[in-house]
This record gives sequence, structure tokens and C-alpha cells, in this order.
Amino acid sequence: MNICIKVLFLISFTFLFQSETEAQRKYDVYWVSFKDKKNNPYSIFHPQEYLSARAIERRNRFGISIDESDLPITPAYLEPILIKGFKIHATSKWLNGVAIITESASTNPEDLKSFEFIKDVFPIGFKREVQTSPGLGQRDYKQVYKTKDNYYGMGKNQINMLKGEYLHKMGYEGQEMHIAIMDGGFEGMPETPGFDSLFVNGQILGTHDFVEGDDYVFESSSHGRNVASCMVANMPFLFVGTAPKAKYYLFKTEDVKGEYWIEEYNWVAAIERADQLGVDLVNSSLGYYDFDDNDMDYAYVDIDGKTSAMTRAASLAAKKGMLVVTSAGNEGNDKWKHITVPGDAENVLTVGAVDRDGYHARFSSYGFEERAMIKPNVMARGAIAVVAAKKRYDTSYSNGTSFSAPIMAGMVSTLWQAFPEYSNMEIIRTLENNGHYKDKPDNVYGYGVPDFLAAYKSLRKSVVELQPNQAYYYHLTNEKKHLDIFMSRVKAYKALVSLRNTTGKLLYQEETLFKTKSDKLLWYQTVPNWETIPEGVYFLTIELDDFVQRVLITK
Repeated sequence: MNICIKVLFLISFTFLFQSETEAQRKYDVYWVSFKDKKNNPYSIFHPQEYLSARAIERRNRFGISIDESDLPITPAYLEPILIKGFKIHATSKWLNGVAIITESASTNPEDLKSFEFIKDVFPIGFKREVQTSPGLGQRDYKQVYKTKDNYYGMGKNQINMLKGEYLHKMGYEGQEMHIAIMDGGFEGMPETPGFDSLFVNGQILGTHDFVEGDDYVFESSSHGRNVASCMVANMPFLFVGTAPKAKYYLFKTEDVKGEYWIEEYNWVAAIERADQLGVDLVNSSLGYYDFDDNDMDYAYVDIDGKTSAMTRAASLAAKKGMLVVTSAGNEGNDKWKHITVPGDAENVLTVGAVDRDGYHARFSSYGFEERAMIKPNVMARGAIAVVAAKKRYDTSYSNGTSFSAPIMAGMVSTLWQAFPEYSNMEIIRTLENNGHYKDKPDNVYGYGVPDFLAAYKSLRKSVVELQPNQAYYYHLTNEKKHLDIFMSRVKAYKALVSLRNTTGKLLYQEETLFKTKSDKLLWYQTVPNWETIPEGVYFLTIELDDFVQRVLITK
């Protein structure tokens, strides 16, 4: 009896071992990591050979040194891999490795371990064939055009919550900011009216599908389209996004056919491409912890800011000067509960979700109470968030931190546009310091919903605040380069601003006419060429109908 049991156990064990071996062999994409970058033909002294002028300028602006991590992988290491019959799927200079595709059963990736320069080899997923482009679809022209009283239309709440409309009013709408969007596909984007200005104005700088290996990304998933619309949509009085005038790269990294580590390495390749191109800001509405292969799953201990491939790459991207915005995750209602990778990277902006009233959305992932690092960092609307409707001049709704992240990312780009001299981490800390939970940050709200107007004022270094009566409030900011005037609760038909020196010479004057004498939440005026005016004492006069206020300003 015992012998039979032992025999049965051995048979079962052998069958199980064979099954596991076959399961391992079913993968056709493997990660191969290298030990070093020896005999590399590239040099840190000639970065123009592998980095764009914009990427080099970003490093110079923030005093970031070119180092070995910037060097491409050693080309000579690829040759023996190719000779063995493998194809290259993706490379990573930051992780110093390559994702390879096995083309036949006769090629065994484990054999590569015999090469002295190879550190490790392990399976990460499956290759995907290039899909046939479906071509442009038809729009639904039967839809009745809708308009709202507010310029932002249905998107008013998610911008007003952040006080982002003020930065737009000042003229900061993302102009000349380069943003990369990582997602699972942008299906239906060319046919959707909300993106018309994006295509007409040439605001798409490039596209690439890191899953299939071609440049066509308008396929596979509508998720990326909805995400992008939170930033890009430009349908005045119906729906306007947070950065409608920025320029974008669209990168497909998520494999919608399965969840495997390969998606992380696709993402790594994409963010390295973004860095090489000189991108300023990255939005990633993707997060991972649970995979189709349980052996790939992460435990809480792995969400530590340094374990996953995505987290390590996100952290390094931030060190290269890019500002990485990522969704916190939608596991708040699930057993997992907590944030996902790469949101655990300490130097990225991890965004949770609130509802239209600013309360925590139940699905929004939590940080870890027992850890010193505050995650999520900030919050934006993600519950019933407004997105552009597919192929219609209309809006729709979606739930998830997938949408709070791009809403935040777009606004971050406008703030950074206003203050390009500040680093990515200085911008992040400014937002945290102006969040509504700044005095009591926790693992639910982080630092809360940031006030972008307050953040703007704090970076402009306010020196004068006056409240002459109950009707008006002035906020003046005075720097060598800028003189800004903020006025709230304005009730007037016209406003006249003038600047004179101590001899009475008029240096600047501008009149603004309002259509109706109604409360304006904020009126903004900037004195041009302030930086060219000599240092000294000046008189600023503000006239609102019959009300006059004179302010003494010292430059």
C-alpha cells in the first residue's frame, strides 16, 4: 500500500514537473539582462549620438549629469543573441537588458546563460502580431450639438476643483510642453471630434506600439482615448481638457490580451523613448500587481519603490528630469486595497481619485499606513469623470484613477509651463504644499486636492496682499521678471490698470471692458516687460468704475 502510494506520488510529481516545464516553454518572450556595458562605442561625452537636443537641454537646465545609465546597451552583446536565432522585441539601457522573442522550438533562451556577459534570463510573456489597420471609421453626425454656459462645459467641475481655470486664463494651456501618454490603445481617436484640434494643429509629435512593434496606436482599446481626452479635448462650452494646447506622444504599452511582465518592459522601453525625445511629462494610467501567471504576482513587500521593473524605470525617469504622473490604482474596494506599481516610486506623482464633491472615491487605492512615504501624493476627480464620447460631439463618463491622473497631469504641465526654471520635484512638492490635506497627509488622500492658483502664487513669491474693503481683494506678485495682479469678486463694467514712476511718467496702461456688471471669480492682469523696467519705486493704480486703489510697489 505504501509502495503504491509512493509510486503514485512519483508519477504525479513527474507529471506535475513536466506540466510546469511545458508551462515555462509556452512563453515566447524572455528578458535577458546584461552584467555591464563594457566595450560600448558610445560615450557620456558625446550624448548627442543617443539623446535629442531637447533631452540634453533638460539635463543641462536642472544640472543633471550624463552617466552610464544614459548609454545604450553594448551593441556587441546583441550579435550572439541574434546568431542564436532570437529576435529583439525591446531594449532597455536603464535596466541594461533586452526582451527577446523565441522564433522556434529549437531555440532555448536558457542556453544564453552560457555567455559570460549575460546576467539572467527569465520569461516575461507572449509576442503579439501586428494587427491590420482598420482605417478611419464614421462619425455619428446625427448627434445634436450640445453646449453649456461655462467654457469648460461638462468638464467644469474637474478643472474648477483644482482651480486650474485660472492658469488657463493667464494663458497657460500647455503650449510647447511635451507629454507622453502610456496606455493600452487609442481606438477611435481620429474619428472623435474632441481631438480635432489635436490633429489639425499637429499636436501629435509621434506614436509607437511597443506591444506589436509598429507605429499604429489607434486600436486595441478605447481606454487611452478616454484618458487622453481629459487633457486634450477641445470642444468649448461642451468639454475642454486640462492641457488642450500641449504636444503629445502616444505610446501603446499595455497588452489587452493578457497580464504579464512583458507589459512592464514595454512600458520601460516607452519611457526611455520619451526621455530620449526630450519629453517633459509622462502620464501613465496603468498599474500592476496581479498577473495571469501567479508566479509573476507582487506581494505588499514588493511595492517598495525599488523592486518592479516599471518602478525602477519611473524612478530613474524622474532623476533624468521628467515629471512622471501615474494613477494610484482602483483596488480600494478589493482585497488588495493598496497602490500598484509604478505608483510606489518615491519621486513620481501618484494620483488618487475623488468624486465631484472632493470625497475619496471608494475604488481609489490606498497607500500603506506603516510606511513613511505618503502615497497617493495628491487627488483629482476620478469618480464619474467626464471624457469625450467616441465619434460624437458629446461627452461620456468613466470611473477610475486612470482619469484623475491625466486630469492632474494636464494641469501640472500648465504650472510647469509657467515656471520652467523649477525642477520636477519642486513642482511636485509645491502641489503637495498646496493640497487641502497638506497639514495632515495620510494614506487615503495623500496631501489632498491641490489648489493650482495657490501653487502659482507661491512660486511667484507674493510680496504684497491688500484688502482695502469688503468688495475687492488684491494679490500682487513682484519679482524681477514678473508683475502680476489678481483681483477677485470684481463687480464692474471696466477695469483700468496703470503704472507710473515717481515723476508721474506713464509706463503702462490697459483697460478691460466686461460685458455685464456681475461677480467675476477672478480677473487677472500682467504688466508686460516688467523685467526691463529699472529697479525703483512705482505707483500702480487700479480703477474699477468709480472705485480707485493706488499701491506703492518697490522693485
